[in-house]
Amino acid sequence: MSLKVDLSQLNENGFSILQNVLSEETIADLVSQTDELSHFLSKEEKNSSTYGIRDLLNLSPAIRAFSKSQTVLKIARSILGKDARVVRAIFFNKTAEANWKVPWHQDLTIAVKERIDREDFSAWTRKANIWHVQPPISILEDMITLRFHLDDADKDTGALRIIANSHSNGRLNAEMIKDIRMANETVVCRVKSGDCLVIRPLLLHSSSACVNPRQRRVIHFEFSAQELPDPMEWHES
Repeated sequence: MSLKVDLSQLNENGFSILQNVLSEETIADLVSQTDELSHFLSKEEKNSSTYGIRDLLNLSPAIRAFSKSQTVLKIARSILGKDARVVRAIFFNKTAEANWKVPWHQDLTIAVKERIDREDFSAWTRKANIWHVQPPISILEDMITLRFHLDDADKDTGALRIIANSHSNGRLNAEMIKDIRMANETVVCRVKSGDCLVIRPLLLHSSSACVNPRQRRVIHFEFSAQELPDPMEWHES
């Protein structure tokens, strides 16, 4: 088991898969912790087509502790350096009741403590009572996402699909996304329980609904080593 990402591969492709980074004991503990999170969802949310829990670090002290564990930090710091810290965490699950699909997109927003209007920050939205905004591209280019899988995922269970190297094209509009999709091969990121999928936020990615619905639990951490321009702050800081 290696917790160090091949930076040349990551920079070229925009993604990397680290295998067997979580022990069976850690997986079982995280499954238990995430199962307890369901009481934070309203009845409508539990029955909705999308199952996601935001503000994860404030809702679960155990998952906050996991985000600061040596396993997680070694991966993030091998990419971003010693100042890497988690700035957003989300829990995703696909089930028979919440079997949604995600269209091709880039992760263009960050979570911040409060709305502070600036010319270089745009498209403000409010999700789960948290302010989200699109920052300058330089901030997104210096971030990394770590997706810790608690279940196996393949093409039949809604695994993430990506287009390698698409992160190198900067921020994309709908027409550019269409052109890139037409010209490039789609890669299905098949992972096992305990694997970590590392992706750049600007990488084009999507996922299909499950053909054979069963749980596809993912703990999604976003890391940065940058400070936001004063007085703006990361939601997790």
